[in-house]
Amino acid sequence: MRKLFVKLHKYCGLVLGLLLSITALSGSLLVFDRELDELLTPQAVDFEPTSRLASFDLALDNATQEVGNGSGPTRLMLGRHDGAPHIVRFPTPPGEAGPIEALIDPGTAEVLTVRQWGRTPVSWIYHLHLAFLVGDTGELVVGLMGFLMLFFCLTGLYLWWPRGGRWRRAFTLRRDAGRYRLFFDLHKLSGFYLLPVYLLLALTGMEIVWHEPAERLVASVLPVRESPAPRSAIAAGENTNPISMDRAAALGQAKFPDSRLMRLYVPQDDADPWRVTFIHPEELWTEFGAGTTVYLDQYSGEVLDNWDTRNLPAGSLLLEWSFPLHNGDALGLVGRVVVFLSGLVVPVLFGTGVYLWWRKRRPVIFTGRSQVR
Repeated sequence: MRKLFVKLHKYCGLVLGLLLSITALSGSLLVFDRELDELLTPQAVDFEPTSRLASFDLALDNATQEVGNGSGPTRLMLGRHDGAPHIVRFPTPPGEAGPIEALIDPGTAEVLTVRQWGRTPVSWIYHLHLAFLVGDTGELVVGLMGFLMLFFCLTGLYLWWPRGGRWRRAFTLRRDAGRYRLFFDLHKLSGFYLLPVYLLLALTGMEIVWHEPAERLVASVLPVRESPAPRSAIAAGENTNPISMDRAAALGQAKFPDSRLMRLYVPQDDADPWRVTFIHPEELWTEFGAGTTVYLDQYSGEVLDNWDTRNLPAGSLLLEWSFPLHNGDALGLVGRVVVFLSGLVVPVLFGTGVYLWWRKRRPVIFTGRSQVR
């Protein structure tokens, strides 16, 4: 069995390790996506920071006029800090990888720049990480990378497990026995110490790609609340004009007055509600804004339903944490740094594995510090 696992671990790594390394490296960069985006797109932060926000409706009007393709906005994402822009998104044009984005000065509601998702550096990295730049087929391959990572974790742990009680050797990094032994120990110990992180990333990554099957699986063992699907309704004699985004934001905030407003989703048909999302003060994550949601009737502003991350059954809470755990945001800055560094180590595991395979193909005799071919 051990020989079989050695071969499977080795040859799966040689054949698919490069794809897994690309996924891991791109994922590391995306841990700090907003910071990287602001660094690479200076026009996105070319405004005077302020805590006084201009009208959201004015931002939508300005963005719609600037985009000028006849489509309407789908959502507004508030800046993650006082010096970050709002982002208004529009539907994905035919043949493009993602939506049109208008970046907005939060204090004046003026448009800073309009860009196409998938053509900027950070969104290109997102497209690479999510689908290897090739759409649904690439997304399937990315999901399979989660299974591959899970396989490496389990077989790697089996192969690392010391036989004959040689625990000290299992935790030793030898620097005095030549390059081969150094790379072998580096490969072994890096994989072992980061095993919990890689297991978590593999499982949460698969949940993100295959959310519905994962939800059914979790629901088979834990209680899961069905996602709200309320619909707006027009009563006879009532005004058929939807409430404004500013009004929706105020009504949503009244439901959770101490929580931070994150996103507002614009109704896309006559029965679609406003969706307003928040982060609660006690929650560790700072970037994830699709958790707690208030659903508002688009005409009356009545609260139709809410999804509060503090009051979910165990299964729903587990699913809710998948995305913020995957990018580390669920554990704050410490979690993001851990996920960032873990992604950088995957190419090291691939590189040391290739080196070990290459050297094993040549007869090498170790004699102390020297290597004799």
